[in-house]
Amino acid sequence: MAQADAVSCVCDQRGTQHARFVRRIGCDETRGRYADVDLHCCQSCGRLWLRYFVEYESYTASGRWACGPISPEDAERVTPETAAAYLDNLPWYISGGSYFYGAVSRRSGPMRWGP
Repeated sequence: MAQADAVSCVCDQRGTQHARFVRRIGCDETRGRYADVDLHCCQSCGRLWLRYFVEYESYTASGRWACGPISPEDAERVTPETAAAYLDNLPWYISGGSYFYGAVSRRSGPMRWGP
């Protein structure tokens, strides 16, 4: 999958925090994750973002999310089951959640999606 072009905007550091919801892609049930997968659009620059959120109710501070830029073409092809791998293979993405003690940061490489 091609990666979205770099844009200089506040969303480069905060991801979907300044974006509007576009559509739900679905639920990734891989390995019992039941992760929510959505598409968002930055209100400032119009960049599309793929957002993946998972939380394990039986584990304290297990909630984590990642969002990364995605091209319109890839947004049409991505599925709930391919979304985590898409994000893991981007040059960078934004992550946060209770798993990271509420910190939001820009990172790269595979995310730990399991509990």
